[in-house]
Formats: sequence, C-alpha cells, structure tokens
Amino acid sequence: MLVFVQLDISAADRELFEAYETEVLALLARHGAAVEERLRSTDGRSEMHLLHFPDAEALAAFREDPARAALQDLWRRCGATSTLSEVTRIA
Repeated sequence: MLVFVQLDISAADRELFEAYETEVLALLARHGAAVEERLRSTDGRSEMHLLHFPDAEALAAFREDPARAALQDLWRRCGATSTLSEVTRIA
C-alpha cells in the first residue's frame, strides 16, 4: 500500500524537525516499509513523502511502534503538522 504524507514545515524548528524525521524514517524498515519518494517544496515550507507499506497491518504497527511513540514529544516541539492519505498510482 502507498501512503502519501504532506508535511507543513512552514512554522517548524528545522533542526528539531530534521532530528525527528531522521529517527522516525529509520523505523520504517522494521515494519517492512520504505520511503519511495521524499520531496521538499522550493520555498521550503512543505515536504512530501511517498511511503510503501506491505499492508495496512504494517502501517498500523508502525504508527503504534513504541520507539515512534517515544519521539512524539520531539514531533510536538518541532512545530510541524502533517496529513496522511492512502493513495494509488494512476496511469
């Protein structure tokens, strides 16, 4: 399954955001997931990630991972916000 994550980093503390991002993206592999694409807008105000998970259970396990939960204070302090959507490729 593909998951699209839209991140608003316009008001984020970039150093904290990048620290969070480094840690949380490293957790994907333990759930069989991977980053397919990672983009940042040219104005630096938003970032987009396309993630691949083997299935919905893997996504749920990632979201419930205790190591990810331990990073939530860092996420809150960084000031970024995000939305997540399951997506599919179209021709």
